[in-house]
Amino acid sequence: MRFRPFEGMWLLRNYPTGALACGKIVDGKLFIPFSFSEQKKAVGHCYDCHVVGGKLVCRFEHFDSATSGALCLAVGPNHTLTGRRWLKDQIPDSFLQNIITLPDSLPSKQDVVWIRVLDKELPAWAQKYFTEDWPNKNQA
Repeated sequence: MRFRPFEGMWLLRNYPTGALACGKIVDGKLFIPFSFSEQKKAVGHCYDCHVVGGKLVCRFEHFDSATSGALCLAVGPNHTLTGRRWLKDQIPDSFLQNIITLPDSLPSKQDVVWIRVLDKELPAWAQKYFTEDWPNKNQA
């Protein structure tokens, strides 16, 4: 139940190309693959998700690059999630080891807004991610 507010499809407002994220609970864990509009595949995902004080705290990584970090989102007004993200090299090791202790006040953050997408079918790349690619691996 704690992950329910974060499930669904989300338009990532910070990406003008129309990035889309799709959150789904699989075996009690929340997974959020994402893709950019020009891609026909998942280009990365959010994983190791936790809800702390009503906020989602998770790690993210891009599959084809070294880009990774942490993300913190809270339920906002008008079907949005609002929060911050940090790249891995901006996060002290002590917080990398235990991301649930990540403070909002950590500098070098990028503000993010996700907008809920209603009444849209799950894209094929997200279906493939959930059925074949990631949740069946032992890493997350």
